Amino acid sequence: MKISVVVPAFNERERIGAVLEPIVSCSFVQQVLVVDDGSTDGTDHVVRQFPVDCIRWKENRGKAAAVWAGLKRVRDPVVVLLDADLRGLRPDHIVQMAEPAFENRADMVIGVFRGGRFWTDLSHMFAPWVSGQRAFRKETLEELPDLSRLGYGLEAALNKLARERGWRTQSVVLRGVSHVMKEEKVGLIRGLTERGRMYWEVGKGWLLSLNGRSPEEDRDP
Repeated sequence: MKISVVVPAFNERERIGAVLEPIVSCSFVQQVLVVDDGSTDGTDHVVRQFPVDCIRWKENRGKAAAVWAGLKRVRDPVVVLLDADLRGLRPDHIVQMAEPAFENRADMVIGVFRGGRFWTDLSHMFAPWVSGQRAFRKETLEELPDLSRLGYGLEAALNKLARERGWRTQSVVLRGVSHVMKEEKVGLIRGLTERGRMYWEVGKGWLLSLNGRSPEEDRDP
């Protein structure tokens, strides 16, 4: 099994090392693409300490754009998407996510948190579809329309495409994994503001899916 991993990152200097370490330690991972989405805190300096490819932008373009840039460069049969602020990630978690796609049992795998911390467990218990931890067969990704301008609405668009195209979707429990909350990164007020923007983009993608609109229609004119 050969795996490509894509990690979008924005101002994750203090956290991304703990994510990259288990990724590069996984013997099945052949390619790691980190897309530094306009970080100003030296995230790229940490990334350069690892044997990975780094795409660095001067300006912030949003999560979907960063993921899309990475997806265009993957080369292995299985592709795993991982957030840059995870806690508790282990190499076997990556294998757990990749196996259903590699064995052609699923077109999209969603990793859900359990046993990490209360708030992230609760979030994934009620809304597992918001998880950014995903695995795909490469040929599935080759069928995707351009999703680069969806921001945090990326996951909602992927869920919509899965329903429309009849993808086989499977959830995998990532035991002991969680992520750092926005309020912990940048403080309460700014964190709540950024969380509100994130929920707006996620909700917009969800509402569009209820209205039957395609991901392409969610882009700016």
